[in-house]
Amino acid sequence: MPSVGRVVVITDSSTCLPGELVDRFDIRVLPISSHLSEDSPAEGPDDDSTWRLPESVEQAELSAANHPFVTEYLAAIEAPGSDGAVLVTPAIEFASMFRNAAVASELAGVPAVAIDARTAAAGQALVVLAGAEAAAGGADLAAVVRAIEDASRRVELVASLATLEPIRRSGPVPEEVLQASELSGTRSVFRMRAGAIEPLGAAATAEETLQTIRDAFVASGSAGVERSTVFHAGAPKLAARLEELLGGVDFVSGFSIAMQVHTGRGVVGAAWVPKEPAA
Repeated sequence: MPSVGRVVVITDSSTCLPGELVDRFDIRVLPISSHLSEDSPAEGPDDDSTWRLPESVEQAELSAANHPFVTEYLAAIEAPGSDGAVLVTPAIEFASMFRNAAVASELAGVPAVAIDARTAAAGQALVVLAGAEAAAGGADLAAVVRAIEDASRRVELVASLATLEPIRRSGPVPEEVLQASELSGTRSVFRMRAGAIEPLGAAATAEETLQTIRDAFVASGSAGVERSTVFHAGAPKLAARLEELLGGVDFVSGFSIAMQVHTGRGVVGAAWVPKEPAA
């Protein structure tokens, strides 16, 4: 891998990274958009700046989200201000961005590497941050790639969906996982790790759901946690309670409209990068 000067990390808006972190580490974020009908506009943000998806839109058959094109990735790679780039996309099992990113990295006039984060959403945000922090510290392209690949190998995400219908329509979760989750309680709880999704336990109440997420966090983070986040879609109170149960996180983020199209409102969860156990 060639040695280059300043390295930039490029990702997409499904990470829902807070603007302050995007600015601090100069992360280039490409937008994902969803088409809403003119008579069903998105409502304004809540007090915590989370955009809300109206129920009428949530129940409609919406068109698929527009993922970044090859040309958009290529423009981000070759934008002034960097000598090389690492493109981080959601796991290929859940979204189709990796192919476009990989093609763009091959066409670019500067060294570029596309990496499948093996996770999505807030988990992907933590993988991106691992690379962006390394790049901000002056790491070369190879070192930034190693930081991202290491984080993607360890990152975990556990979340709860208030309803399964939006994500069933969007199709990234296997039907057998959805059916198992429907039997587990009133809220579906699942783990996303290494490009796979698995149901977790039974959760008959919101509080029990949050405790299930906390238990997974404690179990996998027994050696400590490098960085963590709580995320939600229109559920700030649940997110605040989950942050309390986890003992604080690095940041709390809300889902974008494009993400809410796929998951529906009421999502709450946590993502974290556990430390390696001591040898």
